Amino acid sequence: MGSDKGASVQPCTYGSANLIFVVVRYLPLALLTPLSALCVEAVAQPHKAPAQLEVGDSDASYRLAHQPMIASSESDVERAQDNEDQSLEITQSKETDETKEFEPLVLSQSNDSESSSEEEQDAEDSWRFYLDLYAFAPLSTNTTTQLNGGNPVDAHSSLSDVLASTRMGLTFKASAEYGRIGVYSGVNYGAAYQSDNVATWKTTNSVRNAIGIPSNRIKVERENSVDATIETSQFIYDLAVRYRAGDIQKPKMEKGSASFVGFVGARFIDGWMTTTIDVNRKRTLSADGQILNREQTKEFENSASGTWANTWVQPLIGMLATYAISEDWQAFAYLDAGGFGLAGERDQTGTAQAGIAYALGNSAQASLSYKYFGLDYAGGGSGNGYTSTQSGINFGLRWLFD
Repeated sequence: MGSDKGASVQPCTYGSANLIFVVVRYLPLALLTPLSALCVEAVAQPHKAPAQLEVGDSDASYRLAHQPMIASSESDVERAQDNEDQSLEITQSKETDETKEFEPLVLSQSNDSESSSEEEQDAEDSWRFYLDLYAFAPLSTNTTTQLNGGNPVDAHSSLSDVLASTRMGLTFKASAEYGRIGVYSGVNYGAAYQSDNVATWKTTNSVRNAIGIPSNRIKVERENSVDATIETSQFIYDLAVRYRAGDIQKPKMEKGSASFVGFVGARFIDGWMTTTIDVNRKRTLSADGQILNREQTKEFENSASGTWANTWVQPLIGMLATYAISEDWQAFAYLDAGGFGLAGERDQTGTAQAGIAYALGNSAQASLSYKYFGLDYAGGGSGNGYTSTQSGINFGLRWLFD
């Protein structure tokens, strides 16, 4: 019995030792197999590491739960290789699906940015035409005229006087632009006729007899008047090259947008003026308050006139700045200057204008501004000169064609 008990104890000891030996030998291989699969997947798809770890962990746990503890190293390696291939295929399929899902978003963002830049470039690289029609209502007009070296004559006219004397007027501006470079032109034509009674006076004197004694019964009455007639015609044409900095000028602009246009060119001026002075004298004889017959009444008329005309060219510079207060409202300022004393003893013109504009749709715009215009010219040694300044309200309409 004692020997039987000893024999029964020995196989258990040998089996336990055997089991420990197998576990110690093959447990590292069982642990290294899933780790190697994880390493292969991490190298193949490093940016998908969290998803691959989950797949690798589940495969490892599955293998540990179902495969026998005692197995040959070759079968373990083959199963590990198969599991690695399956995990790699799953990872690649998931990567392909995710790539397909995210690719359209990236491509669409790139296309949007590219299309917006292309639209802006197309807008810049295209033709635009501007037409401005405007009416100038000068609230105050002051002129100084000198003919043939005579005394200068000053005159002041109100708006009603200007409207009453104006016979014809034409004012507009037109410009074309391609990209940022363009051409600018402007026409300002006006013709006026004004006739005023400068002076009127009467005199009454008694007629003297042969020995110089006046007779209160017979009197002579004289009526005198001086009338002045002034006809003027002025044609101004501007032609210049322009360059734009900032945004494209449109009736509707994004709030905060700004545009600056500078131009340089020439101003052509053609003007003439005719001044006529009529002196009317009328004499009437009367005796005891009774007017004598027609043969004793005489009427005298004298007149004098002078004409001044000239055509000259001035260098011209100017600018137009626009700022969008809102999408529909804009503020603008305009300045130009010409002459600089190059075409005569005195030779200067200039315009200053500031106002606001409102969009009438996408292609039209109405504006209201205050404007000042001045012209000063005198020919060298000719004795002829003309100075005029006007200031008042300017109404404008602009159209954009693109």
